[in-house]
Amino acid sequence: MKPVVALLAVLALAGCGAESDPSSAEKFQGEERAVAQRVEDLQEAGESREPEDICSQILARSLVQELEAAGVECANEMEKAIDDADDYDLDVVDVTISGSTATVEVRRGGDGPTETMEFARENDEWRATSLSS
Repeated sequence: MKPVVALLAVLALAGCGAESDPSSAEKFQGEERAVAQRVEDLQEAGESREPEDICSQILARSLVQELEAAGVECANEMEKAIDDADDYDLDVVDVTISGSTATVEVRRGGDGPTETMEFARENDEWRATSLSS
């Protein structure tokens, strides 16, 4: 259940109250930019209070299934994470792509710690498989 807890922690930090840094994804090109954009999409969905969009458009199917296997409904858990959000921005520092997977280093706030998020290609889109490690 640790990945679920980590997921909620990152979403709580990304969810509300922070203004998106529009240049975060713009620092990258090609597929790296597409992955960085997913991090921004996560933040924007939280800011807009759209937990269903996080579950259906950002998280990988396997991560949603992991939440459900833990006995929780994805949208309800994302709503809780959004409600618990702090005022932190997510800034994509680095994107590393290896085949159909990607690792993203994300800084919380201007001088905050970095977190690692993982993504995979799913139905020709980048989807979050792990949001904190």
